[in-house]
Amino acid sequence: MRQVLGAVDYLAGAGGWWGMVAAVSSQPAVLVTGAAGWTARATIQALVSEGFQVTGLDLRLPESYEGAAGAVHWIQGDVADPATVQRASRSVSAVVHLAVAVGAGEYQRPQRPFATNVVGTYNVFAAAQQAAVSRVVLVSSAAVHLPPGPGPLSASEWRSSPGDDHLYDLTKRLQEEIARDFCATLAMTAVVLRAGHLVDGARGVDAHGRPLAELRYARGGWLCRHDLARACLQALRFQQSGYHAFHVIGSRAAWTRFDLERTERELGFRCAVSFDENR
Repeated sequence: MRQVLGAVDYLAGAGGWWGMVAAVSSQPAVLVTGAAGWTARATIQALVSEGFQVTGLDLRLPESYEGAAGAVHWIQGDVADPATVQRASRSVSAVVHLAVAVGAGEYQRPQRPFATNVVGTYNVFAAAQQAAVSRVVLVSSAAVHLPPGPGPLSASEWRSSPGDDHLYDLTKRLQEEIARDFCATLAMTAVVLRAGHLVDGARGVDAHGRPLAELRYARGGWLCRHDLARACLQALRFQQSGYHAFHVIGSRAAWTRFDLERTERELGFRCAVSFDENR
């Protein structure tokens, strides 16, 4: 290990951390933040399988990782540290920003959510702009935990919870505003994916391993993490510049609540896993 700008930089070998240093590829290099998390695993697997060179940034490095058949360059560090994010952003062409505060009790106080979700997002966009990164894919959140509104919610509108989820919702909203401002002010390109509540449709469990049959939270608004991975790939291939936001939810019933028809028409994406039977 060597210490560089407050981050520990690992070049992962096949006999140690999962994956190995990327070989030369025709696909661009992509930075994934929050890369050691449950959600990011599916995204990194999809990127690797498509031949992308991947740099993974996270507070902690995984000891093992299923399905890591390709190349991952690991940097251990905090998105709240601008020097770490600047280093991670060098020599990449795009960023998939997944980092989010997830620790137990972290939303009881604003310090960690604002440091990771808000300051971290600012650091990602500032570093990307400085490094002339072509686009940032920001994974945001759809309002699937709220009662339905009077009509479909467009990606230009936002609804926050007045209850326990308010701090989380607020920081996700601020993430989108940071993305929008960098695009409008500094001519950057960002694709925001407003994801439903993430589960694993292939295994039939949520992020904590609980069977979906027992899960009541946000029913009708779930999204398989592997579909999110596919949506990230599609967002990286999206040809339009500027700021664009799309809802991504794995339920045909959600079409009455969110502008998913636009996601299919403009982004060219439809979820492969539908959870309508779990409503």
